[in-house]
Order: sequence, then structure tokens, then C-alpha cells
Amino acid sequence: MKDFDITRPDKLLFTGLKTLVSLPLTLYTDQKTKAKETGKVAFIGKKKVEEVTVQLYQYDAKMVDKRDVEGSMDYAAAFSNQKVSWVNVYGLHDVDIIEKIGKNLKLDRITQRQILDTTLRPKVDEYDTYLFFSIKSILKDGEESLKVEQLSFVLGRDYVVSFQEEEGDHFDHIRNKIVEKLGLIRTRKADFLVCQLLDAILDNYYETIEWINTKVERLEKRVFDNPTQDIIVEMEHLKQLSQTIKKSLTPFKDALRAISSRESVFIAKSTHKYYMDLMSSCEGAIEEISSTVNSLDSLSNIYFSSLSQKMNETMKVLTTVATIFIPLTFIAGVYGMNFEYMPELKFRYGYQAVWGVMGLTFVGMFIYFKRKNWL
Repeated sequence: MKDFDITRPDKLLFTGLKTLVSLPLTLYTDQKTKAKETGKVAFIGKKKVEEVTVQLYQYDAKMVDKRDVEGSMDYAAAFSNQKVSWVNVYGLHDVDIIEKIGKNLKLDRITQRQILDTTLRPKVDEYDTYLFFSIKSILKDGEESLKVEQLSFVLGRDYVVSFQEEEGDHFDHIRNKIVEKLGLIRTRKADFLVCQLLDAILDNYYETIEWINTKVERLEKRVFDNPTQDIIVEMEHLKQLSQTIKKSLTPFKDALRAISSRESVFIAKSTHKYYMDLMSSCEGAIEEISSTVNSLDSLSNIYFSSLSQKMNETMKVLTTVATIFIPLTFIAGVYGMNFEYMPELKFRYGYQAVWGVMGLTFVGMFIYFKRKNWL
């Protein structure tokens, strides 16, 4: 019983959950309130890079040009109808740069607000000159928490602008495809590039789900082999992480369904099948994380059933021992009385006889309990 102390499960859960690493999802209500009061476009979130940097890729089937550019650049003038232009912005905290990019590309003020709001749920909006996508990327951060990053995409007829909170490796393989001319990306338009970028984000979800599933498998072994109190705390933590992923994937799927179910001048009919496939993959990810949540719920039930079983076994042993010693205690109590005229007190072998009766009683009750499978 050293490794399995009996305690109140509700008290254990409350104590353990207070020690969890908090999920990286903050509403930033103070910043939102201040922005509403001033009426200005404002950054809602936490600064994650020191300086905003901008990269520009321009490519077609024959050539590719990559360079770092200034945030104040006139991007619209630099774009070419014959080439696909991809502007990638690292960092969202510099409102002036985002506003300049928005002014150059004639982005609606609402779009600029949504780009700067890191709490925005995944969505898609269509305007006269562009499509706007908002999405969250989720990756593991260490061994106990998730890193949630807000990403936005603006899709024009021949350009894509992506906004990231920080520099990361989400799209390194896509850049490599562009530079090395791998796959179809150099032969397709901007709508195909956005599909590839969204697919890269979805891959991050699958990677994170696989990481959580690995931790769940380890928990399963511990629950069956040696259930300890810290297991339930870890299970609740994994549930929170899983629910965070599910809350981000569901609107992501809805956004993809909205793209796939309607015609848009910004997405060619030949590209629709890729968005449909992406939506199917998103549905698969949702089913996978839902299965993970169900598995954790089942593990919780198994844990508490195991806890109850352990307690029942303990109580059964203690009850059996107490029951065996009840008649022995009765016999010892009778002959421990101080009456002067007790017939057995003068018997020469009385002491041995009492021990014999007590021993036979113990053995008899032990055999009886064994046959009843109570021991």
C-alpha cells in the first residue's frame, strides 16, 4: 500500500491541476478594451520577435527570386501578373508595418484588425480583391505544453501574403520546393500555394496529435501496471491539450468547407480538389483527436475503478482479519475475567486447552474463508 495511498479524488484533482502548465491561450481582454476605446488598429497579443522582417518570393515555371524587403515597400508595384508573389511577414507587433502593407494591397480595415488579433478563431472571408484566411498553428512546446501561433493569409489573383507571429519552420519544405522546383508548386498559381501552406499547418496538427497519443499510450501502461495519484493529474492535462487542438481544428474545417462549397474568382476549379482533400484530412484529424479525448475519458474511468477495486481489496483483507480475531478476542476476554470460581482456572492443562481452541478456531475460519474465495 505504500505506492497507492487512498485519498479523496476531488481533493487530489484540485491540488494537481493547480500545478499544471497553463495552456498558451489568452484572451488579452485589456488590450481589446483599450483598442475599442481608442478606435485605432491595435496589436492584440504578446510580442514574440524583436523586429518584424519581411521576405518576398517571386516565381514561375522558369525562375525564382527570393529577397528580404522592407515593410514600407510598395508591394503592389512589385507584383507581376506573370509570376506568383509570396510575401511572408514575421512578427505582428509593429502596427505601422501591417498598416503600410494593408494600404499598399488595399486591405480592408477589418482585415488589418483581424491580422493583428492573435485570439481570432480560424475563418475565411472573401472581399472584392482578395480572400482572407485566419488559422492557428499548434505544435508541442517542450514536453508538457503547446505552442499556439496565429497565422493569417491574404490571397489575391497572383499573390499571397502570410503573417506569422514568429519565425518558425512551418513552411521550410515549401520554400525548398519553390527553390528546387519540386512538385507542382512552380507550375501552379497563388491559390495552390495557399493550399500548400494550409496543408503544412495541418501537418503540424497531426504531429502534435501523434505526440499526445504517445503520451496516452504510456499512461495506459501505468494505469494497468501501477496506478498512482499523479496519473489522474496528467490525464486531465492531456485532456486540456486535446480540447485545445479540437477547438482550433473545428473552425479550420468549417473554413475549408466554405472554400470548397462555393465558387471564387481567387481559387481555380482545378485547385478545388486539393482544398477538398485538405478538408478531408482536417476531418480525419478531428476524428483522431476526438478518439484521443474518448480514450482519456476511458482511462479516467479505469483509474477510478482501479482505485475503488484497490480500496475494496484493502477493506476485504481488514474485515477478514477483524472477523477472525473476534472469536479469539471473545475467548481471551472470558478467561481474562477476575471471577474466583471459574471451573477452568483450576484445570492443570487449561492454558494449553484455551490456546488449542483458539488455534482451531483460527484455522477453521481461515479454511472457511478460503473456500468462499474471500481470501
